[in-house]
Amino acid sequence: MLHAKITDIRLMRLQHGDRTGAWNLIRVDTNQGVWGLGEAYWGPGLGEVIEEILKPPLLGENPLDVDRLFVTVRDRLAGLHTQNGLVMAALSGIEIALWDLAGKLTGLPVCRLLGGKFRERVRLYRTGTPMHAEDLSVCKDYAARIKDEEGWTAIKTIDADSLWQRYDPDCREHGHEPLTRSLTASDLRLAETIMANMRHAFGDDYEIAVHCHWALDMRDALSLAERVAPYGPAWLEDPLPVPFAPAWVRLTERSPVPIAMGENLYGRHEFRPFIEQGGTDIVHIDVPKAGGLLETKRIADLADLHYMKTSMHNPASVIGTIASAHVAATIRDFGMIERAGEDYPWWEDLILHDGPIIHKGYVHISDAPGLGVQLNPEIVQRFLADGETYWGE
Repeated sequence: MLHAKITDIRLMRLQHGDRTGAWNLIRVDTNQGVWGLGEAYWGPGLGEVIEEILKPPLLGENPLDVDRLFVTVRDRLAGLHTQNGLVMAALSGIEIALWDLAGKLTGLPVCRLLGGKFRERVRLYRTGTPMHAEDLSVCKDYAARIKDEEGWTAIKTIDADSLWQRYDPDCREHGHEPLTRSLTASDLRLAETIMANMRHAFGDDYEIAVHCHWALDMRDALSLAERVAPYGPAWLEDPLPVPFAPAWVRLTERSPVPIAMGENLYGRHEFRPFIEQGGTDIVHIDVPKAGGLLETKRIADLADLHYMKTSMHNPASVIGTIASAHVAATIRDFGMIERAGEDYPWWEDLILHDGPIIHKGYVHISDAPGLGVQLNPEIVQRFLADGETYWGE
């Protein structure tokens, strides 16, 4: 164990729906015959980044030096890691695999290596809005199905980015242009109607977040917050363009709905101004993108100094979801993790398991070494992207 050395780093892309390589699994091999499993955020060219940029300096290194390896490789790339999100995403996936490997080598679950658990289970939320959600009966049918499936208690809905695009795809209404950041009066009425219907359908105790996909200007974001506020949203997510600006602070101060952001930020330095200057109420981290597990914990610790809650964006497979849950268990003031893949019934079957992985909207943290997961060869091979080769055991 003490003399373990990294001998290889490999990528295996899975395809689901029309997204080729949307789930990018990463394997770190050692001379001990033990390997770690991680997942990186998607992006074309990920394999080349790993093979040509990240793997060479890591070969021969001790995989237990997770923090040193992450920091030195990141810093060696100077500004590249912040200018190229693909590099940071690949490095995040490798970091997760290193923690899984460290857990397997030490016989401990990853959450123990990160400081131990504040909780035994982590809450998740779904994402989705039914077509024609302006019809209350549609929302009622949708809510009945979602609530009964696995006992979910939270959902993210509306998506102000695509709201008018869904109803006016040809941009015929005045004020609708493909690149505008504006919502019209009819858009705001529609958003309010949908939120009212979702609240009525799901009930007062169900948490409902509102997504905006970084698409609005400050005034329209504030108008949207004011229109949906009477229905008690959990948060308004990513309402403004990604980079920090004083507008984020003004919006957070004035919004009657908590502001959440962070899914497109890389590392704690990009989160820092939002946290320290009050440009958000909730940090919303994408773990396989923002820097992996330890960097996520550091971001959450910084947020905790300012009494801000942490939650997690998560379009990852079950691998990235469980990795995110391990670090979420170690964060004192934690909210919930997004659960992607609702439309793929084999999502859980990507790994071997006896019972449901999600129970009543929660995932329980395993005490097995590492992430506590093992790939299901049948499902992995069925959904390999074109040109990919299964790792084998």
